[in-house]
Amino acid sequence: MKVLWFAVTPSLYSENNTTHNGGGWIASLEKLIRRSSNIQLGVAFEHSDDYFKVEREDVVYYPINVWKSKALKLKRKLIYSTEEDLVVPACLKVISDFQPDVIHVFGSEWCYGLVAKYTNVPVVIHMQGSIPPYYNARFPAGYNESDLIRFNGFNIAKTLSQLLDNRNFRLRAEREERILRTCSNYMGRTAWDKNLIHLYNPSANYYYCGEALRDEFFFTDRIWRNSNNKKQFVLTTTISTPLYKGVDTILKTAKLLKDNITDDFEWRVFGVKDIAFHEWKTKIKAASCNVRLLGTLSAEELRDELLDSQIFIHPSYIDNSPNSVCEAQLLGIPVISTFVGGVPSLIEHMVTGVLVPANDPFSLAYQINHLVNNRQLAVKLGEEGRKVALGRHAPETVVRDLLNIYETLTNETGY
Repeated sequence: MKVLWFAVTPSLYSENNTTHNGGGWIASLEKLIRRSSNIQLGVAFEHSDDYFKVEREDVVYYPINVWKSKALKLKRKLIYSTEEDLVVPACLKVISDFQPDVIHVFGSEWCYGLVAKYTNVPVVIHMQGSIPPYYNARFPAGYNESDLIRFNGFNIAKTLSQLLDNRNFRLRAEREERILRTCSNYMGRTAWDKNLIHLYNPSANYYYCGEALRDEFFFTDRIWRNSNNKKQFVLTTTISTPLYKGVDTILKTAKLLKDNITDDFEWRVFGVKDIAFHEWKTKIKAASCNVRLLGTLSAEELRDELLDSQIFIHPSYIDNSPNSVCEAQLLGIPVISTFVGGVPSLIEHMVTGVLVPANDPFSLAYQINHLVNNRQLAVKLGEEGRKVALGRHAPETVVRDLLNIYETLTNETGY
């Protein structure tokens, strides 16, 4: 069977990928699929290389490069439809060359899902996040667009760039709604993404498929033991730059901990370095409340940092199934997360982790203190979370489910 992926990363085409704290789960999935003798895999993705296709280790890679000048890159930002006008025809050219039996699109947020309108080959979209709900939650409580303008001051270029980004975020949401209404097949892994798909497209086919996580987290004998004997306790968070990821909640919660409970803690935040806007808006400096920004790490470095902590915190205002939570669970670390999006499909409250309301630093501070002072509960939550995560992300189960979906799609469409 010939399967063509349209991916948001180069997967294993570029193996030295250190973005998003060490690379992504698409590369992990490719490693597994390569072992399946009955799949001939093609992987297409945006990339700066000028090759049309590259064959490597029985995989055909298609680096899509339509942004070959600064003028086109600027046009992409100024005129959002340019992306659709250039990328989709390039995708159709790849389809024509590879002649797949199934097309697997990673993420409904990107324009790749639009190819379903132009081909008779069955297309299945693998849900990641979803821009319409993310756009709805784009500003934390008390934040708005005028805050960005005031913070930038006389930096007109930065303000214009952010205004364009916000407009394009809205247009991405509108485009994704078109995709969700027109594509017939989806795979996902949470009650939230299933409900979202059937909200926009009640007749769509939905298939469950778990995610393959990074080997450094799944195949490791290094498991959390709550062995940090320091007086100071350590919290960890892996986060990205959008405002809705909850940096403001980290600052507010850390201040509550310091002002009311103890100064003997450190909150290590990975994935971001510049939170000056949040500091300005909340009037809380990271350094003043023991929050350390440690940037992006390799998978091995991040794993070791997590194992040195007492609790993993996920403070986002919206998410589907954050891999950072799943990876922490695989290591057996107790997790506290906001009750948002698909997270309740990953965490059962007080069984495999702790759930708190979004935008509630008071509840979050309380639960942190409760776990720090209740080692037995913390260990139990970590152990139960690990058991569930090991089953949920078992490579053999992920591959079996994925291959069954491919077979179902080809049988139903006659391919």
